[in-house]
Amino acid sequence: MKAAVLDGGRFAVREYDDPVPGPGQVLLETAACGICGSDLSAVAHTEDFLKASRDSGTTSFLFDPARPLVLGHEFSGRVLGYGPGANGPEPGTGVVALPWALDSGGVLRTVGYSNAFPGGFGERVVVQAQALLPVPDSLPLALAALTEPLAVGFGNVARSSAGPGTPAVVVGCGPVGLGAVAALRERGAEPVVASDPSALRRAAASRMGAHAVVDPARQDPVELCGALAGHPAPGSGRPTVVVNCVGVPGMIDRLLHTVPRGTEILQIGGVMTEDVIRPVVGIYKDVTLRMCLTYPPEEFAATLARLADGRVDAAALVTGETGLAGLDAAFASLRRPEDHIKVLIRPGLRGRSCGRRRPAARPHPPRPFRILETGSSLCAAVMAVA
Repeated sequence: MKAAVLDGGRFAVREYDDPVPGPGQVLLETAACGICGSDLSAVAHTEDFLKASRDSGTTSFLFDPARPLVLGHEFSGRVLGYGPGANGPEPGTGVVALPWALDSGGVLRTVGYSNAFPGGFGERVVVQAQALLPVPDSLPLALAALTEPLAVGFGNVARSSAGPGTPAVVVGCGPVGLGAVAALRERGAEPVVASDPSALRRAAASRMGAHAVVDPARQDPVELCGALAGHPAPGSGRPTVVVNCVGVPGMIDRLLHTVPRGTEILQIGGVMTEDVIRPVVGIYKDVTLRMCLTYPPEEFAATLARLADGRVDAAALVTGETGLAGLDAAFASLRRPEDHIKVLIRPGLRGRSCGRRRPAARPHPPRPFRILETGSSLCAAVMAVA
């Protein structure tokens, strides 16, 4: 098969051995694969990425950086065939799958972060057959590749205390953060404030249902959330759910200092370096800090259903597509958040460019607050009921 192989920090399209499904596994033909923030980190901070896996005793993300690697774990595709003892949807069926595979020793590996299990930046992938979900006809197969990143946002919010009337803040509006915005709205949280330096991503957060969006360089999102909830004094008000989807050093400590007492912070963004916090500040404020990796597996299927029935508009989040030869350009572009939200790699496409397409606007459900793009004072930010 052809694959975009990572070797020496760059991608090259090469012929690569077809993966062979073992017992209980299935072979898929890749339709599309998204580029994840974890992929960016694995390339730019390879040693830190691997050290974190070793230090935490997490084997599922370990690979040998001296050997060629095919990344890509946010994929959709079509069934080609099954390994011994495996069965599932008929060959040709469009599917998505949790990116899991068991190696010959029974160790769980993440497809795309294993030298033995090439990912969706190649024409074929192998996963465990039990991880498959058929894609409904109402959803284009390529767009189904957004199931995995959006499920991270939905699934981790499902682990939180967010419910009707809970003030909430989402820091970072990539696909995971946008999934968190939609999840908070689904659970009735309000107000939901989304923060990102990128105007492109703030606009996407508005489309996903955020009550207010903010450039953090102009306005503190936690402060704004308190004002919208009727507590204009910084740090006052009801306990808040904060979903931090950025891997920026110092952000956790800043949140500990600014959130209201009793707040729950979900840390999803992976900080690749050592970081410093002042724990006693969070202790005095009775803050809960939850580090998030896994989420309820049923949220993967639930997120696919949300995409299929239109509750979440996947097409509005895809801002670019390219073939295997365009991976270097796509990675460079994604490091500039104003360029893209989600880029899909389509192995069947030719060319190296990663053209930007403008996401389509979509009607959103009524909100109890007007959307606000704010950098103004807190007094001016308090919203009137629509």
